[in-house]
Amino acid sequence: MIVPLAAMQKEARKKGYAVPHFLGANFEMTLAAIEAAKECGSPLALGFAPEVFAMIPLEYAVPMLREAADRATVPVSIQLEHGKGYEILARAISLGIQSVMFDGSHLPVEENIQKTKEIVKMAHAFGCDVEAELGYVGGSALCDIESEESRETDPEIVLEFIQQSEVDSLAISFGNVHGRYRGEAKLNYALVEKIAGMTEVPLTMHGGSGLTKEQYKKSIEAGISNIHFYTNITLGLWRSLEELAKKRNGQPVYHEICGATIAYFKKEILNIMEICKSAGKA
Repeated sequence: MIVPLAAMQKEARKKGYAVPHFLGANFEMTLAAIEAAKECGSPLALGFAPEVFAMIPLEYAVPMLREAADRATVPVSIQLEHGKGYEILARAISLGIQSVMFDGSHLPVEENIQKTKEIVKMAHAFGCDVEAELGYVGGSALCDIESEESRETDPEIVLEFIQQSEVDSLAISFGNVHGRYRGEAKLNYALVEKIAGMTEVPLTMHGGSGLTKEQYKKSIEAGISNIHFYTNITLGLWRSLEELAKKRNGQPVYHEICGATIAYFKKEILNIMEICKSAGKA
C-alpha cells in the first residue's frame, strides 16, 4: 500500500526509529526491498534519483514504483530524489509520485528558500509532500563525479527556512556524505539534536552507506527519522555474482543473474531494517 512519505517520517520520529530509504531504480532493487519489508514487517521508502540512473526514463521508473508499492502488503512510500528544478518535479508529480525532494542545497540560502516555497505550493496543490535540503551533503554515488565538500546545516536559519517554505521534511548535513566515505566518518550528533529540538518537521539523512551500527544508532537517537542507502548495499554485489559465474563456468544465464541480484539486495536490506529499528513497525 502506498503511504505519503511525510506521514511515515512523522510516525518514525514519534516512535524512535528511522524509515529505511532505498533506490528503486529497477525491478530487481524494488522487488528485493519490498520482499524484505514484507518479511520483517517494516515500512519502506523507495526513491528514484535521476542523476544516478539517467539511463532510465522517469516515465518508466515512476509507474513501475507506483505499481509495486500499491501491490505491497506493507506501507511503502515513493519519492523522486534530488530534483534540481521545477520541470522534473512537475513531471514526477504528473506521473503519480506522492513525494518529491527539491535539492536547492547548491543555491544561496534565500534562493533555496524561494524556490523551495514555489515547489511546495505546486506539490501541495496535488497532494504531494516535499523534502528540501539545507546545508550541503557532499560526496557522490557516481564513481567518476567529483563533488564539493559538505557544508553543515546552519541551525540559525533552520526555523526561517521551514516557516517560509512550509516544507514537509528536511535533509540536513552533519558530516554525512553521498557514496563512499574517505577516511573515518565524523558525525555531528549534537547538531542533529539541536535542530530536532527546534522543530517537529522530520529530519532526513542522505549518505547513510558505510557507517557503523553505533553511528546509525546515535543518528536515530539524535533525531534522524529517515536514512537513505544505496552505495554500500551495491558494493558487495559483484562478489556475489562472481561466485555465481564460477558455478556456471563463467557463463551464467541472465535470469540467474537477476535472481542472484534480488537475493543479494534482500539480504542486505533486511540487515539495514534491523539497524534502522524499523522491523516490526509496519
